[in-house]
Amino acid sequence: MITPLRFYHVSICTFGNNFKEKEKQQIVDTFTALFKNITVDKLPLFFNIYGFLLFEIYDHKNHLVVNISEEYKLSIVECMTALAKCLSSCVVESLYVKENAPKLCQMIYVLLELAKNEQFKTLRISAINCIMAIARVLDDNDFSDLVTRNRIAEVFLFFLPGVATQLKSVALIDEKFGHKIPAVALKAWGRMVTLLMQDYNASDRRIDILESTRPPDLNKNRWKDEAELKEYIKSTERSPEFSKLAHHSHPGVRLELANMAALLIDNCVHTMPTSVGHLVDIVISLSEDTDVSVSDKNKQILEDLSSKLTRSEFKSLLDNLEESFYGVVTSMPRKFNGIDERVQIVALNSLIGYISLFGRHSLTQVLHSTVHLNRLILTLIHISEFDKSDISILEEYTTPDYELHQNVKTSWKQFRHFKEPVVLNKIETVCRLLAKYGATSVVSDFLLDVIASSDPDQRKEAIFLLNEILTGIEIQQDDSNFTIFKNVISTYTDSCNWHLPLTVMVDEYGYEHTLSDAQNNIIQVCLLVEGVGKVASSLNQQFKQFMLRTLYLVLERAGSGHPSVRAAGLQALTNVSTACGYSSITQLINENIDYFSFHIERKLKRADGDVGGLDVLAVVIKYSSTEVIESTCEVVGELLRHTYDKNKTNLNAYLNIFKMFVVGVQRWYNIEPAGWVFKSKKQKEHEIEDFKVSNVEPIEDFSDEVMGKTAEEMYEEDLKKSKVQLESEIEPAGNEYKKPEPPVHIKLTASILGRSLHYLPSKNQARRLLVLDILKNGLLVLKDWEDELLPIVHQIWSPLVDRFKDTEEAVVVNYSFQLLVVLAQLSKEFIRSRTAKDVLPNLLRIMEKLSRESYLKDNGSAYRYSQNYKLQLSVLEDLWRVMTDLDMLQKDFENATETVFKYVSDKQPIPLQKLGLRFFKMVITYDVKLCGEKLKSLMVDVEGEYEKNSGEIEGYLKEFQ
Repeated sequence: MITPLRFYHVSICTFGNNFKEKEKQQIVDTFTALFKNITVDKLPLFFNIYGFLLFEIYDHKNHLVVNISEEYKLSIVECMTALAKCLSSCVVESLYVKENAPKLCQMIYVLLELAKNEQFKTLRISAINCIMAIARVLDDNDFSDLVTRNRIAEVFLFFLPGVATQLKSVALIDEKFGHKIPAVALKAWGRMVTLLMQDYNASDRRIDILESTRPPDLNKNRWKDEAELKEYIKSTERSPEFSKLAHHSHPGVRLELANMAALLIDNCVHTMPTSVGHLVDIVISLSEDTDVSVSDKNKQILEDLSSKLTRSEFKSLLDNLEESFYGVVTSMPRKFNGIDERVQIVALNSLIGYISLFGRHSLTQVLHSTVHLNRLILTLIHISEFDKSDISILEEYTTPDYELHQNVKTSWKQFRHFKEPVVLNKIETVCRLLAKYGATSVVSDFLLDVIASSDPDQRKEAIFLLNEILTGIEIQQDDSNFTIFKNVISTYTDSCNWHLPLTVMVDEYGYEHTLSDAQNNIIQVCLLVEGVGKVASSLNQQFKQFMLRTLYLVLERAGSGHPSVRAAGLQALTNVSTACGYSSITQLINENIDYFSFHIERKLKRADGDVGGLDVLAVVIKYSSTEVIESTCEVVGELLRHTYDKNKTNLNAYLNIFKMFVVGVQRWYNIEPAGWVFKSKKQKEHEIEDFKVSNVEPIEDFSDEVMGKTAEEMYEEDLKKSKVQLESEIEPAGNEYKKPEPPVHIKLTASILGRSLHYLPSKNQARRLLVLDILKNGLLVLKDWEDELLPIVHQIWSPLVDRFKDTEEAVVVNYSFQLLVVLAQLSKEFIRSRTAKDVLPNLLRIMEKLSRESYLKDNGSAYRYSQNYKLQLSVLEDLWRVMTDLDMLQKDFENATETVFKYVSDKQPIPLQKLGLRFFKMVITYDVKLCGEKLKSLMVDVEGEYEKNSGEIEGYLKEFQ
């Protein structure tokens, strides 16, 4: 095969000027095809072909690339690549000597010019590949021959600095040129630098090549000794520009950057430790890359390097990494004081990477340095500073909603220096990695000291960090970490830390707790109870030994009136129940009810004015079941009998407990609101016919006017009869039916309603609303127990009537009306007369007045968010229900008709119009005679705003007449 090559070569050299460019290109392409199939074993032949290719592309006089077509340039470069790859081992040994360096340098220069300046991407990439082929680093299998690599490195020593600088500039080109060119440039840069800097036991080549900008005549510079070399390195400007590529938009570039870094880290760690340190920074940032393939590659690099750091030969690198780690930590506060959260994420990624790099082998060694430990923890405390500006100190005076599957939102966990959840996740990852890699002991001791210090400014942040560290602790069989958990529980539950004032107040020592103090305290108690929950999640079944110490405290937080504290407490309670093997919070409470009962009763008796026991009782009621109804009733009964009268200052809290109990009874026994089935008046009369007794005129009206006495008077009269008189009037029968004794929860509910009723006239609006809610729910519990129900109905009536006179408090009237709806449903005609006399006139006056306020209030009006509007909706929706349940007289229906008719004006809000029409439809369906004539009189000559809805009412009348 040598003869054809010589023929082509002689032909081109002799008649070269007579060949056209395309013909020469075909000859070069023929060479390329031949080189891919043969081996060149003669050095003169190599230089002949090499000289021809160089002559075709390089102008020796002007030192410029010849102006030929891009296609011909590409053919020449590909031919040169094929030629470099087909050399025999003998030619390689003869070629790569210092004497041939000037010859090779010319082609390298041309290829670099092509890589930098050409527009044809394929040509630029081929030029870079050709450089690697000439340096014999294009194929991976070339890396195994260290002797040959060392020989080639001796040749490339003279011009590698220029090659590295040019390749770096190509790698850093603008992203608009795509990703392939920078990727192959990175590959070439890494392999070329590794070729020279790989440790061949050549100590005279310990130079720092990364990001150095060297003058063209650098190859002439020779250092006399080690001191001169160090002085040069010190004076060289460093600019870690390759780190820019860590943020390149294409993952292929980032992956190639990782491969380049891995190559140098594996082969050049001893010869260029400072540069490797920069590369480790890049790998660390890429270890948290969004692309999985990139992040996995870099994590593997860090893991491999981490296992080597304990070796003595890596001490220099470890020292450099520790300095870099300290620099990263030191720079973080400045970055978090800014507003660019992308910079913050990059900084945290670097910190995560360094911690992962040090790992179990070196992290504790690094943190045993007081300087490093202090700087790390104080930096984490600084960047985790809480923002308390949005923390509300107001408690909920309505009954808190304890959802069994509540979606807990940590609204109190807001930070001053960042808002994005991804930043918070990164900080949590840092803490968990500290625990994972064995730094728990030293870090937790430091944080516990901060918590125990007298300075409260950093206490919240220290608790937060410690909580996250706890989640990363792995429980060892030797219980080596168990002492940490004991210390944390002891510190967290210490009274000085746990029991803090959550409102603005002046304590018994005269110290004034400001709004800022209260906000700080709310955040702290949330963090503390969250920490207990995290300890439970970490310890699982082993947490049971802490239950007696913590369970009551956690329930106290879960029942707090502060929404944030309650949310944190409920989450912690869920964690505790799961960790201890309970299927739910209900099972946890049921199986520990004696523990709760004892502590609640003791707390309520000993702590005057302290509602902590009530908070716990609220949670117990919410989550307990009928299995422990007796114990629950016993505690509530004790509260009702003894503690209640002593604590008037926290009356609303006690009323909340009573409301929760009656609602809890409804849930435990599946007591639903009484089913309401609409029946017309005719249907009711037909039912009564079936129960008439022969020759006896039935009494159909039990109203006060007909009976001559009010229901209340008759009830009191019956009470005056002694038991002896009753027994003498009726002889006992052997098989006489005896009413069952009411269960304990029914008796207790009746007592609660009777006691709560005393506070219905209170001037405190929240208290009145609570009482009305208790009465409404309590009556539903008693609906099947007439002997307990009717006395309460008698007692309710008088104070309830006065509530309808509070015309300026729409919300009170609304709650009172809802109670009236329940009374009408349960008592029927029993309260008809009084309702018509004492309630209906006041209610209709209020509705007539409000009809003027809602006039012309369209969909965008703020009025629709008012309590007055809500009252209108409530009354119009259920007034017809009350009146038909009580079977009120025609005059009452006519009065109501006249008022409700004002709401069918098309100037009223549409929801009110619809409810007004529904009122008339249901009343007409019940008995058209009750309101038919009145409606007809109202609709005489109707026009304008009433015309539209009047037509619909006329349709109702025609249907039922």
